[in-house]
Amino acid sequence: MKTRLLGPALAPLCAVVLLSLPSPAHGAQIGPHEKTYRSIPPGTIEFSPSVSYSHWNVKREGYGNVDTFTKLEITPTIGYCVSRHYEVTGGFMTRHESNNGSSQTALGATAGLTYNFSPQGGIIPFASLGFGALFYDGFSLNNTAVLAPMLTGGVRVLVGSSASVNASLGFQHEDHAGGEFGVSSNRLVAGVGVSLFPWPSR
Repeated sequence: MKTRLLGPALAPLCAVVLLSLPSPAHGAQIGPHEKTYRSIPPGTIEFSPSVSYSHWNVKREGYGNVDTFTKLEITPTIGYCVSRHYEVTGGFMTRHESNNGSSQTALGATAGLTYNFSPQGGIIPFASLGFGALFYDGFSLNNTAVLAPMLTGGVRVLVGSSASVNASLGFQHEDHAGGEFGVSSNRLVAGVGVSLFPWPSR
């Protein structure tokens, strides 16, 4: 088995993380009575539904054909800010994928840790590390894909006092890709979504 690696595609992700390094400037907190916004206070709960789309190819050793994959993922995530920078997250994932004309849908879950950098005006860069699992044959270990690591870098653009629009670029390694034993893949994933802070810490 051989997969087509996306090593060169990691360069944009590294650029996102490097550009996210904080500056000495201070910004305001997210809060119900604040007119300016800074780092996210400890105790804040974040609800972040996101949508991502990806497309890649896989070549198996001994076969002449190259398989083409297209995937759409919807992942509502809940986060809890344990400090002004660190946030633990967990969520559910729905993936619909097409493989050479045939399609299927899987359900799964993710967990991870996000680091929110110091704000740059109304923008908060972030980076995250996580893992997940997708179940293609009910909630059993049969035909289960394992996603690890899941690396993401991006920015939050604050909107008002309790929301942000997020853009991200990430890399995922997946074992048993598509629920198929012995197949692995590497993916570059671009995503866009929103975050809501319904109960910001004061």
